[in-house]
Amino acid sequence: MSWESTASYYRLLNEATSAQMGPWHQPPVLIDSLDFSQIVELQEAADWGATGRLLADSARRLEAGGAEVLGICANTMHRNLRDVQDAVSVPVLDIRDAMVRAVTALGASSVSLLGTKYLLEEDFYSSHLERAGLHVVKPLDGQVDELQAIIFDELTQGVVTESSRARFLAIADDCRSRGGEVVGLCCTEFGLLVDARLAPWPIADSTVAHVAALLSA
Repeated sequence: MSWESTASYYRLLNEATSAQMGPWHQPPVLIDSLDFSQIVELQEAADWGATGRLLADSARRLEAGGAEVLGICANTMHRNLRDVQDAVSVPVLDIRDAMVRAVTALGASSVSLLGTKYLLEEDFYSSHLERAGLHVVKPLDGQVDELQAIIFDELTQGVVTESSRARFLAIADDCRSRGGEVVGLCCTEFGLLVDARLAPWPIADSTVAHVAALLSA
């Protein structure tokens, strides 16, 4: 939903296509960029009915524009997946399914689930992973608040700090010590903070996984 996340999706979509098909190849992409401030306000008010209507309207615009497959480019907003699916006739690819594939591809059966407080305090995300056979480990209450602050006070405003990177790594380490083998970047901005290629443990980046699913649809 943030422009930082949207930019990451667009870059990854084009990098992957170019890598697969050669120079100058780009995927045809329609982007409906919403005013993220509206989403943040409604999230804070727990008005998920209103966010569902906003996303459903967005989906209809994209389908009318010729989109053949849709992706909600935010983990938390998959709380409204059914609203979007019900609004259109084209497939809407679930980022949670992409994460299940990414974790199992690493040979793991457990994941440290890191994301917004809305994603961590409710079960719409974790229960989906658990039904797919993954053991889910969540951060502790104080750690959830820290992640929320990193996401909304920093990453979604284009701010990346070494202190927040250190705290993120410490929280991830703690979750791994409690059984979450693969660190799940289940916030589409976390890729700004942590490079999976340089991390000291296995990582499944939801943005990368979702992009791969969209391109293969």
